[in-house]
Amino acid sequence: YGDHRDLHLSLRRQRQMCIRDSFYAIKALSDHIGKEIFCDVEIEKNIPLGGGLGGGSSNAAAALIGANALFKLGLSIKELMMLGEKLGADVPFFVFGKNAHASGFGEKLIEENNHIDDKYLLLFPQIHSSTKELFSKWDGLNKSAQKSLLDNKENSFLPIFLDQNRDVKIIFHELCKSNSFKLSGTGSTIFCAYNDISEIEKTLKKIPSKWRHSFCEPLQCSPLLKYISVSYTHLR
Repeated sequence: YGDHRDLHLSLRRQRQMCIRDSFYAIKALSDHIGKEIFCDVEIEKNIPLGGGLGGGSSNAAAALIGANALFKLGLSIKELMMLGEKLGADVPFFVFGKNAHASGFGEKLIEENNHIDDKYLLLFPQIHSSTKELFSKWDGLNKSAQKSLLDNKENSFLPIFLDQNRDVKIIFHELCKSNSFKLSGTGSTIFCAYNDISEIEKTLKKIPSKWRHSFCEPLQCSPLLKYISVSYTHLR
């Protein structure tokens, strides 16, 4: 009974976390226009929670764009991005809706047109990586250690994440012998670009059976942009 109850609570918590970012986005939108707005939000979760793929941020961006279009608020992309800054560092990127290099807090975006033809393998270790916890670990590092990580071109959170997850660390280093794997965000998803599917099939034989994987290709533009263009036609 205890295991079933814990599973129920875990699933309930996951549902609450999935909807939370959308709620905060609509609340921020209501505060901005000075009028409370109400709408139902349905989320179909296709990526792992705590996977470092920006699921919560993209939910928030979708809520901002969707509510703006639904209620014909007429807010510009710039205004929506500014609202997004208050919700999270990744939200402006998802409102922007194009591949981009981000700097600053995440609000300075330069469109990126390279790598559009790349193919990627995503590996999901089936563990939840807490962004808050990893940032706390980062803040606990001395200035010298932080500078050393920043000078490295790799994701600065990679060594912190691997130290937190030793089993993943062993597998990660083994996989890197044949492919250039990287960490997405603060984890737990790791990924690599590939050209030869036969080589990737060899890689998949090295991962634990409980891990999951997915093949994907990048989009140059987010599907959300069609709602932005409809919403802003009268502003051009």
